[in-house]
Parts: sequence; C-alpha cells; structure tokens
Amino acid sequence: MTPEAPPDSFRAGLRAAMPIALGYLPAAFAFGAAATGIGLGVAEVGAMSAIVFSGANQAFLLAAIPAGMSLPLMILLTGAASLRHLLYGLVLRSRIAADRTRRAVFAIGLTDEVFATALAATANGWRPGGRWLIGLALTAWAAWTGGSLIGAAAGDALRQTSESAAAAMGFALPALFIGLMLGSVRREVAVPVALAAAIAALAVLTGHDRLAIPGGALACLSARWFR
Repeated sequence: MTPEAPPDSFRAGLRAAMPIALGYLPAAFAFGAAATGIGLGVAEVGAMSAIVFSGANQAFLLAAIPAGMSLPLMILLTGAASLRHLLYGLVLRSRIAADRTRRAVFAIGLTDEVFATALAATANGWRPGGRWLIGLALTAWAAWTGGSLIGAAAGDALRQTSESAAAAMGFALPALFIGLMLGSVRREVAVPVALAAAIAALAVLTGHDRLAIPGGALACLSARWFR
C-alpha cells in the first residue's frame, strides 16, 4: 500500500522542517555567541545569518574576518564551497511542482538538510508543491537566524557582566568548527579534511598565519575536485 502523500501546505512543510530547526538551534546559538566575540553586533550577526544562511561558510567567515583575509578571496572560497547547491537544484528540478517564483524563494533556503528532507519526500513519487517547499525552507531559515540572534544577544550580555564567562565564550568558535566538522566528516571526505588540517597547521608553525585558512580551504577543495 502506497503511503499517503503529505498535503501541499505551508503548515505541512513547517512540520517537516521541525527536525532541521531543532538541529540548527544549538549550532546557530554557538555561532551567534562566537560572532560577538570578534566584534560583530547583534544586528550584524542576524543580517549575516539571514543573508548567508550557511553554517560552514559563516564559521569560516568568523575566522577569515579577524585574520584580515581580503573580501574577494572570502567570496571566492565561500562560493566554491557552495557549488554543491547547484547540483541540489538540478536533482530537485524535475521532482518538485512549483512555479518559478516559489522555486526561487525555496532556493534561498536550500541547505544540505533542506535538500535531504525534500528529496526524501519525493521517494514515493510525490512532487512537493510551492507552499510545502517554502514552509520547509522558511522554517529552517527562521530557526538558524533566530538561534543566531539569541546566541549573539546572550554572548554579548555575558561578556559585559562576567570576565570568566567572556573567557569561556572564546571557546564557542572552536566548538562550532569542531561540531560542524564532526557532523559532516564521512569516509569520502576524511582525506580532504586531513589535508586541509595539515596545510593549515604547517602555515601556522612556519609563521604564515594568514595563509592557514585560504591554504587549508584551497587544499581541501582541490582534493575533492580531483578525486
């Protein structure tokens, strides 16, 4: 017996996004707390999360900005790291039933987790409609942005009221990096990740700190492209 397809409604998309939203909140909170540690204001943190909407890229930017990386290089590296989203769009293109405008809105929120959820929903031949897709993507986006704002406000308040808390919050950025890495490391990406770590460590040990981030990122991306 074929399972009943979910209704094409915003509310159904919102319900489908609940596991994503719950998973985003801790990482978004950590990002917000770490972002205030490099001098970003709460509004700036919210704007970054709302516009960039990428945990990996935003964590990268928190390290790249204090390191003084040039804007063109930051754009190049974050763009290269996001190329997989073009493939996500191509995979879903013939599997969803939405007009061009709703597809464009959905594309803004097409993260790894949103893609996986949307693809799983098509497993039995159902073609998600625009309202369901927007409910899915918008809920995930709101959770990430809201969690970032809460984390930024909490981190800022803690730094102003407690020196020990301010010192402890310094671990928020490394913890965010580690959490994102452990959540995405699989056998096929273990070698690129190890290569990136080795290149970055070599740059730091030889006194070329500014080359650590771009060198590690380029090494990782190159290893993935040439596999």
